[in-house]
Amino acid sequence: MAGEKVTVGRSSACTVQLPNDGHFSRLAVAIELVNGVVLVSNTSGSKPFVVRPPAGEDHVVAPRAAISPPCARFDIVLAGSRRDESVGVDASALRAEPSGEPAATRSADTFTGPGQFSAAQLRVVVELCRPLLTESGAAARPATYAEIGERLALSPQYVRNVLKAIRESLTGYGIPGLVSADQNPNDDFRLSLARWALWNGWAVAADLGDPRGK
Repeated sequence: MAGEKVTVGRSSACTVQLPNDGHFSRLAVAIELVNGVVLVSNTSGSKPFVVRPPAGEDHVVAPRAAISPPCARFDIVLAGSRRDESVGVDASALRAEPSGEPAATRSADTFTGPGQFSAAQLRVVVELCRPLLTESGAAARPATYAEIGERLALSPQYVRNVLKAIRESLTGYGIPGLVSADQNPNDDFRLSLARWALWNGWAVAADLGDPRGK
């Protein structure tokens, strides 16, 4: 409830006590409800930790920094000298969605963004983002060209060309970080494109049906 604070650390005074490993801070994490928002603060002076959602990329929280996770259920992962420790957090009772996380949805008329892309192109983008929408930790990364091609019955080179055309089109609309300044063909911008797509609602969990759109 508001005003209460849950702490994580090596100290016996913490709500959740970590193993007696000097690599863990005595007071590493503080979790509290501030103005209706769950705030996770790094109370260590030198050691970062990770907030890991059920699906999607890890969020690194630097020392003396704080984050408000977008989801009610998440793990806090702290690096020890021998092994990592993970602390599960379920703040769903404090959020507006008591039954858990609402599935992200997007109707056809709510898609916005620069450029005009076909449904087939957007399906390639959705498949690029699939692991980031369904996996967590190290598995939360953009799909490879081969993985996308397998799901859509396309050749990896064709997938590469589709994503390259999308990146170049977005670059033409002023979106940075999607092409190489020196035109190096070996540069990989899959993660940059996937992040852009997720942040701008191009790919949401509701899109993950039949990959061929049937």
